[in-house]
Amino acid sequence: METPCRLELFLLDCLPNASRESIRRALAAGACEVDSVVRPMGFRLTAGAVVCLDPGARITEVCPESIPLSILYEDGDLIAINKPSGMLVHPTGRERTGTVANALRGMGLLSAHILHRLDRDTSGVLLAAKSLSRHSPLARLFASREVEKRYLAVCAEPVPWEEKVLTFPIGRDPERRPQWNVLATGAAAETRLRVLKREGSAVLLEAEPVTGRTNQIRIHCAAAGHPLLGDTAYGGPSATRLMLHAWTLTLPALPGGALTITAPSPPEFAAFFSS
Repeated sequence: METPCRLELFLLDCLPNASRESIRRALAAGACEVDSVVRPMGFRLTAGAVVCLDPGARITEVCPESIPLSILYEDGDLIAINKPSGMLVHPTGRERTGTVANALRGMGLLSAHILHRLDRDTSGVLLAAKSLSRHSPLARLFASREVEKRYLAVCAEPVPWEEKVLTFPIGRDPERRPQWNVLATGAAAETRLRVLKREGSAVLLEAEPVTGRTNQIRIHCAAAGHPLLGDTAYGGPSATRLMLHAWTLTLPALPGGALTITAPSPPEFAAFFSS
């Protein structure tokens, strides 16, 4: 290489369709050498360095695709979309196309970095940084739990309370399906729930995940005896979709003040907002 830069940026420049996550995993696994020495993510290359990526490294490609997205907010640094239920955020080993990441690249945002996760079947606000220059400070906001996220969730069983805080620890047990579940040795997790409306036996909840564990809201509601409608993986009754929607996301301390992005409630939630 001829000019100094970070190792992962150099690899992304050489492999423009590679996903950042797969590059990160490859570097963490020691799959890249610089001048015959294994180097990690963040290593700064200097002019004349020889970079060698193991040909066996599992690099996932994210090819640009023309997929329409519903844009909720956009400025020079950020883009927020209303992700539909059923759409993957990132490609997987089995599914390489039709994801949010493919769609963002199809819009010309080749350096976009999606800042948080939503399950495939969860709809709502999904935020991405348009370039790596904004990624680090935004990632710190998410990691330090300064980003406030609120979800709409529907459970099919009556609940005897108006507000509740759930703190079941969540971990991964490879012997169970689904693997992510309440586990005594799992990581601390906290979800705050508030009843917004009751419609027959169904209850519309506002859910605030204080922590960000995988499937946290779904796991906590199921563990409390109130699995979500459509969440058959965690014991909920069948429905046309998983009734979980990322409703609002608030970023604090931006130059112009706090920014709140709201995704309109999906049609499946209409019964709770029609009166």
